[in-house]
Amino acid sequence: MAEIGDTESGSALAALQDHGFVVLRALLSDAELAAARDHADDLLRGADWSDNGFDGRRTRRVYSLLKRVGSLEPLLLHPEVHHLVTACLGEVYQFGMLFLSAVDPGQGAQQLHFDAGVYPLPREVEAEINVIWALDDFTASNGATLIAPGSHRWAAGRRPQPQELVPAVMPAGSALVYSGRLWHAAGHNTAETTRRALICEHVLPWLRPADNHILATGIDRLRSLAPNLRRLAGVALASDYLGFVAGQDPEQWLRSATVRARDVRS
Repeated sequence: MAEIGDTESGSALAALQDHGFVVLRALLSDAELAAARDHADDLLRGADWSDNGFDGRRTRRVYSLLKRVGSLEPLLLHPEVHHLVTACLGEVYQFGMLFLSAVDPGQGAQQLHFDAGVYPLPREVEAEINVIWALDDFTASNGATLIAPGSHRWAAGRRPQPQELVPAVMPAGSALVYSGRLWHAAGHNTAETTRRALICEHVLPWLRPADNHILATGIDRLRSLAPNLRRLAGVALASDYLGFVAGQDPEQWLRSATVRARDVRS
């Protein structure tokens, strides 16, 4: 499997473009990883297994993370990840699907897919760059994500064969950054422990994201987010005439709405 030991931007970007993925190892400090795990456990507590085979009938998922982002914020805004995303998608992009995943023992392998398949776009269009943050070690036995290196360049209709798949083995605190065109799937967890991860998609700003982050987060909570998170939630103009609110830049509209709300209360 193509792996990278360092995280120099040039070599990481080359690996992402050539292989369709790159593993950025041990990006998080021990303190950041511990805080992210604790917060993830708080959010996952009480979550039920998914009710369908694709999401996983022994897998727990938690969505709507931006209204309770907490210690996950450093992961969502990590500069090394976002350098790669910007290099591939441009300066303006947004979150697509965003969720926590806990793959429990006994969960079988997921159906193979590529994330950008939800969009009716030509195969050669790079619509999204995504990241899987390992909150636990990803191993072959606990169902590390199976990937088909180079499959982001395959023609439409070609599907991976079993011998073309390799597990994305990486230590906790690492990030698997990959093209939305890369064929992959969660592996079979034959271990006795749960494998936790944070999955974050980044998509072009003119596409409709899988999650409606603005509605899920709410206007009041959006105002309290860091500006970069707010932009990634979709509160950003994709161009001069794409994404405005009442003829205004969304940030300007939010500030005006805040002033209006204060005036009403006073």
